[in-house]
Amino acid sequence: MAPHKVDAYFDLLGKMPEYTHLFKLAQKLREDQSTFFKLIPAQLTQHCSLSRIKDNKLTIMAGNGAVAAKLKQISPSLLLKLQKLGWEITAIQIMVQADSISENKKISTNHQYVKKKLKLSQTGKACLNQLAATLADSGLKDTIQSFLKKHSND
Repeated sequence: MAPHKVDAYFDLLGKMPEYTHLFKLAQKLREDQSTFFKLIPAQLTQHCSLSRIKDNKLTIMAGNGAVAAKLKQISPSLLLKLQKLGWEITAIQIMVQADSISENKKISTNHQYVKKKLKLSQTGKACLNQLAATLADSGLKDTIQSFLKKHSND
């Protein structure tokens, strides 16, 4: 939906007394999210979102650990930029909420999870056989041999 249509929708529902407070909060969050996305690298915008501001602490939800690590790296400069824009925050908290962002989910067209079986190449099998042959009897050697036996038909 185009941004101007969303604004019109929020304006209309925001005029209803029972929803006024809720829609003001939703509009503020949408505006804050838009501002936040302008300040972070573009490749991160699909994998994180603002959560809340409580006790002057901004909480950001990251879709995975890599995104959280990058956000943590840029959080000092991000904090300064947000403060310059008038945000009353003194800290940034980053939390990982795996699989909360729809882009992280691998879903096929019929909305079932796609499970792809990986196959061990002939070269991989040969290298593992060679490694197992050089190892003394141990748990590692037994595990490699068991793995190779399990994948012998691939």
